[in-house]
Amino acid sequence: MNRKIITAIVFALFFVRAAVAQEPVSHEPESIFSGSLADAIWTVVTFAVLLIVLGKVAWKPMLKNLRKREDTIKQQLDDAENAKIKAQELLDGYKKQSHEVIEQANRYASQTGKEIIEQARKEAVAITQRATSEISNAQNMASQQLWHMAGNMLLSISHEVLGRTITPEDNKRLIHEAIGKLQEESLKNV
Repeated sequence: MNRKIITAIVFALFFVRAAVAQEPVSHEPESIFSGSLADAIWTVVTFAVLLIVLGKVAWKPMLKNLRKREDTIKQQLDDAENAKIKAQELLDGYKKQSHEVIEQANRYASQTGKEIIEQARKEAVAITQRATSEISNAQNMASQQLWHMAGNMLLSISHEVLGRTITPEDNKRLIHEAIGKLQEESLKNV
């Protein structure tokens, strides 16, 4: 159908041109508004042909390209919006992960702090027990040395007072008895 229309327009143009060419030529300047019916038809036909040709050759491809560009821009906007949403989701995920890492670090630090405090408390108790044991051992040794010294002094004094020497067995027996009595009394006082 388009070819029939174009062919008809071309024939019409030739007939109009032929009609215009048969008019007598005058040497007077013509006004834009002065003209014959053939000039008016020729102008309308030329304008119509120009519209048809521009519609087929220029406007349709131009509109097609503009629509394609519009679709591309819409697609890019949609892609950008989707990318923004995905980026926001990633950001939210990273924020959540960072909060979890911070909470985990805080729990670990708290647990480690408790463990360190417990370890220090145990070490302090152990040191206190060792010190108490060492002090007790030192007191016992000092006490035994004191009792031995006291026994030796008693032995010397008894030798001077009695004038005789006590046998080593008597000496040990007397010392042990004296130590036992003193320890009993010291335990009663404590």
